[in-house]
Amino acid sequence: MNTKTIATTANTLQFCGLLVLMQACSTSTDDGPDCRYNEDWLNGRCSADLSLPAQPSGIWNGTDSEGRDVLLLVSVGGTFQYVDASGNQGWGFFPSGSRIMNGFELVSPLGQSFADGTTRADCSFTGSLVERETIDLTQECTTSLGLRFSETLAFDFNALYDRGSSLDAISGTYQVASGSVLSIAADGEVFMQDAVTDCVVNGRIIIMVSRSNLYRVTLQHDGCTGTEAVLNGAEFSGFALLDDTGTNDVLVVATIGDAGGTAVSLLQQGARL
Repeated sequence: MNTKTIATTANTLQFCGLLVLMQACSTSTDDGPDCRYNEDWLNGRCSADLSLPAQPSGIWNGTDSEGRDVLLLVSVGGTFQYVDASGNQGWGFFPSGSRIMNGFELVSPLGQSFADGTTRADCSFTGSLVERETIDLTQECTTSLGLRFSETLAFDFNALYDRGSSLDAISGTYQVASGSVLSIAADGEVFMQDAVTDCVVNGRIIIMVSRSNLYRVTLQHDGCTGTEAVLNGAEFSGFALLDDTGTNDVLVVATIGDAGGTAVSLLQQGARL
């Protein structure tokens, strides 16, 4: 997987929380604790001179220990979505700062599993961040049956993150898989029907921060047949991005949802028609 086809004073800091409440320095649009890189900050309405810790927000392309492509999407508030080379996904929260340490859950796509047959693992990231340059992480996981595995991950910041977002830019139709076309209306409404499984997908894409190329996406599946019938009624949420740097725009949607009581990874990628 490759997203290139799919980079003050003490008193001021002390009173930043009060400034947030007074809307002089608002929180991020995805409810994270971040005080920078949100709409107010970018438009000059967050006037405090803040020396905040390094921020992990961005689109980060990387490789794992075996040289396989991995992807890390981090919102302005620190919420992240991680996609490994097998399509497994994890989600969690990165605090601000140059050192990273946090736990998260890694889940597999429908019909896939880890080496011991399980579909969920408890994981942790430890590592370091150079804001808007690199993230180096060690990933350690233990599946629900106790199988342990680890990876070393190296990410580079992708400037695609700075290309901005708008419903006008992302609206259109995309060939997501053979026989399936995903449509995004001008108001962000999403629709897709899978010609093979009969799944009908409805949802919405919304802008989080207009100068950052990450969208919030929610999807719901209904009418699925066969092995995907377990998805009926399932709601998925995550991030989307639009790669418009090539000859044809490419949409990437990374979501996680609950299917019959089991968390499932759903990664979709398609070219604009």
